[in-house]
Amino acid sequence: MNTCCNETTAVKSTPTAAPTETSFSPPHWRAFREESGVNLEVVLPGVKRDDLKLEVQASHLVLEATRAPEAPLGKLIHGSSAPTGYRLKLRISESLDAHRLTAKLADGILRLQLPLVETAQPKRIEVE
Repeated sequence: MNTCCNETTAVKSTPTAAPTETSFSPPHWRAFREESGVNLEVVLPGVKRDDLKLEVQASHLVLEATRAPEAPLGKLIHGSSAPTGYRLKLRISESLDAHRLTAKLADGILRLQLPLVETAQPKRIEVE
C-alpha cells in the first residue's frame, strides 16, 4: 500500500456550553497522488484566510481554523450545531517536500500541493 499522508490525530466534536466557546472537529479532506506529488483538499466552510493557521512541524502538517458561529434561528431543541473550529494533523511522507508546500483557500476549500522531493521524482535516462 502506497500512502503519502496519514491522519495522526482524531479530534471529536464537543458540544458547547455557551456560544462563545469553540468546538473543534476534524474537517473532511482527501488526497490525490499525481506524478509531481500529492494534492490535498480540505473542506473548511465559513473559514476566512486570517482565521486559518497552517504549519509544518517536523514530519507533520498541522491545521487549525476557526469560523464565526452561525446566528441562532431560535432555541435549539434537537440536533447539533456546526463546529466553529477545525483541527487536523497529517503525517507527511519523506518522499514529499514540505518546504515547497503551497496552499490556496477559495470557496471554503483549502487546496494544498506537496511536491515530491527531487530525489523521489522519476528521472528518465537516455541511453546513447
